Amino acid sequence: MKIGDLMDRDLTALAEEDTVEDAIEILLHHRMTGLPVTDEEGRVIGFVSEEDIIKAALPAYISNLSSSAFLPDYGQFSRRLARIAHKPVSEVMQRHCVTFDVSETDFVVASEMIGKHIKIAPVLKDGVMEGYISRTYLLKRMMRTSSDGDAEPRKDR
Repeated sequence: MKIGDLMDRDLTALAEEDTVEDAIEILLHHRMTGLPVTDEEGRVIGFVSEEDIIKAALPAYISNLSSSAFLPDYGQFSRRLARIAHKPVSEVMQRHCVTFDVSETDFVVASEMIGKHIKIAPVLKDGVMEGYISRTYLLKRMMRTSSDGDAEPRKDR
């Protein structure tokens, strides 16, 4: 099945000038783990995930520590997050992100999402965002399709 038939047609996205604080609010409101950043024409120019925001608020040396027990101050994260809250998302976004075309198949998309550890990705048509696909949404739509009788019957029964 084509991913264009399965995707969520929600066009929620961020603009480069939106702040990190805006991104957090929109992620919470829409219960999403990441959002594409688009230009005025709806072309995806980047992606911001909750992980990107957390990484931006942590000191660079944190990835070298084997445990958070070595951190000198546990209030450090909230202070650093407050410091980046008003920065534009363009400073924390990933410029190269995985996108899918509406014509790609569910099997290819599922395989890519697992292989690249992607939770959510924009779906494009002619380079413009048409919606998004998440692993959960993909599973939900595929279960609905298989329960409608469109899937092949199981041979082990």
